[in-house]
Amino acid sequence: MNLIRQFLTLILAFAGGFLVVGGWIWAPNISSAMSSFVSVGPSVSLFADANRLGRPEVAPVVRSCIFRVVDVGPDAKIEPSAGYFILKAGTMQANISRLAGKPEDTRSDFRMVDLAAKWGELAGCIYAQEDRELCDPDNRAAMVEATTKFFAFANQAEASKPPISAEAARVIRNISDKLLNALKNHRRYGTLVAADFGSFAPPEIMQIMREDKETRDICKR
Repeated sequence: MNLIRQFLTLILAFAGGFLVVGGWIWAPNISSAMSSFVSVGPSVSLFADANRLGRPEVAPVVRSCIFRVVDVGPDAKIEPSAGYFILKAGTMQANISRLAGKPEDTRSDFRMVDLAAKWGELAGCIYAQEDRELCDPDNRAAMVEATTKFFAFANQAEASKPPISAEAARVIRNISDKLLNALKNHRRYGTLVAADFGSFAPPEIMQIMREDKETRDICKR
């Protein structure tokens, strides 16, 4: 078990370092490579129409919102796409650490809460944009990924043993309520469909996709 943990930690250190440092320098090239490898956007959906989902890291809404979530300091000069990769690198590190760590490790639980809050803040900023902005494939991909990541980490945090603090649970619940309301609206507007999230979306998302119906398609006006 110790050998497996050491191996996973080594992978974590290498991958995290590459994505964080490399993302600052090579973000535009990495974005192109990722786009070629996964045409519908990384970690979003493998089942959506490729014309509906673009590349979240280059989305205009990410340019507007990412530095509300990722603090690189006032003097840092990096592209928004690099900021997005920094957030995704932290996400990958947390996932690997959780697999390699002890179930009762409270630092891991805190990290889940922190990442849920960050992805939730990014999703909230994206949803606050003008509705038709989310007809853009890149913007839609960013919206789908941020929403999916928030609920995935929120569910992990809420299932923690021992439980997370009451304050952390309240923060997650408040973000969740706001995002679910926004998600319902965009389901009805036609800016989001079930296929955008694929077959493995968190249950909260799939429930809305099943129960709420599209009443119009603002992207076709």
